Amino acid sequence: MQRYNAAISARSAGEGRIVALDYAPQPRQAALHRCPANEILFGGAAGPGKSHALRFEALLSCLRVPGLQAYLFRRTTPELERNHIRPALAQFPKALFRYVASKRRFEFHNGASLSFCGCPREADVFAYQGVEIHLLLIDELTHFTEFQYDFLRGRLRCALDVPPAFRHKIPGIVCASNPGGPGHGFVKARFVDFAPPMTQRRAPDAEGGMLRCFIPGRLSDNPILLARDPGYAKRLEALPEPYRSAYRDGDWDVFLGQAFAFNRRLHVVPAMPVPAYAPLFMTFDWGYGAPFSVGWWWVDADGRLLRFAEWYGWNGSPNQGLRLPDSRIAAGIREREAGLGIAGRAITRLAGPDCFARKPDYRGGGQGPSTAETFALEGVHLAPGDPSRTAKIRQFHERLRPREDGAPMLVVSDACAQFIRTIPQLVTDRRNVEDIDTTGEDHIYDEACHVCMARPLPLEALPAARRSAARIIDAVTAGNPYPQEAP
Repeated sequence: MQRYNAAISARSAGEGRIVALDYAPQPRQAALHRCPANEILFGGAAGPGKSHALRFEALLSCLRVPGLQAYLFRRTTPELERNHIRPALAQFPKALFRYVASKRRFEFHNGASLSFCGCPREADVFAYQGVEIHLLLIDELTHFTEFQYDFLRGRLRCALDVPPAFRHKIPGIVCASNPGGPGHGFVKARFVDFAPPMTQRRAPDAEGGMLRCFIPGRLSDNPILLARDPGYAKRLEALPEPYRSAYRDGDWDVFLGQAFAFNRRLHVVPAMPVPAYAPLFMTFDWGYGAPFSVGWWWVDADGRLLRFAEWYGWNGSPNQGLRLPDSRIAAGIREREAGLGIAGRAITRLAGPDCFARKPDYRGGGQGPSTAETFALEGVHLAPGDPSRTAKIRQFHERLRPREDGAPMLVVSDACAQFIRTIPQLVTDRRNVEDIDTTGEDHIYDEACHVCMARPLPLEALPAARRSAARIIDAVTAGNPYPQEAP
């Protein structure tokens, strides 16, 4: 393993000397330091040394680039003190810098500086509006919102004469994170799903146009930790789901606060022909300014629901609809069913109650036809679905739950990209853990629940021990770490 030395200038004599750094990065940490991208996420399981590598990337950059202004963010100040400032003071040679405690800043002899910053509230990023950031480092990126990340990235600029060997990295962004938190969805979309791991790909201009790379990390990437604390792996193994998969495996399909235990390995299947004998369902959630959603399902001999096709009415930006009139949506449904080879077959079509309410006619006064009436003129006949929020979330959970043979009672084709994208991102309502947070992109969930309610399953009662654990997890997710036990 490569060990690092640092060349510095002595304050008094102005002479160069070599100071040894006690740092020999492990393979995944070394991959971070070598990576040619300038927008990097080192993320995944707990324990691969992400924060350690992030801190040393900041140190190495400050030593290599005179005058560099690096900013290391974590959501709260206590986290900064515990996870970065105190470890850095213990690990970094004091000859390299002086620590200005009042500003939480390391000042290096070559004019570079490393500032430690917290942003507990979303609006706190405005404190950095006039700051010039050359290197932006964010620990636990999923604890930040998409707005915070985009705003801080907008402070990234550099007029320094950067040494040629580092111009591709400065200005740059380096982040570390586990799955979970309010920013999970955008982090997963921008890094994890954007390109294969360890692959550099240019981000779109709308997202900064930087060279982006995701470096996955697992506990097995940190043999030093495993050797010094061999029981850590067992403690991760003992976590309840979804925390075990998130922290042990670095599984980005599960995270803290996630409403549903959706897993690609269990719930996504290859596309297959629709059997001629199978009952067919179409489910619909109306939208105009927000997306509408159409799903097509068939039912196998065991009563399992298979989502084989979908039409999501969005413009490519989350929660933004196509603004199509009902007549065009109905015509689009007919066209797609012809392309799927199911036109003319008996299809049960279920939709929410809003589709059966007459709409205001602003041009002529009075009321216009409902969505269901407009669809009927196109030969698409809707029936009311059961909108009960409490019952439908329980049925959706039951459908996703693996049976004794390991197979759940709801699966989706790998062609249903928007179901696969949006369902794992839904989070529980902080005020009611028996429901989802409806400010999320829940249109496909609402649409899919119609078929779950039309084909209800008997609900399995949890054993008492699991009920107790589930209550504690739900309470922590909802912000109450001390739930009262039922007598």
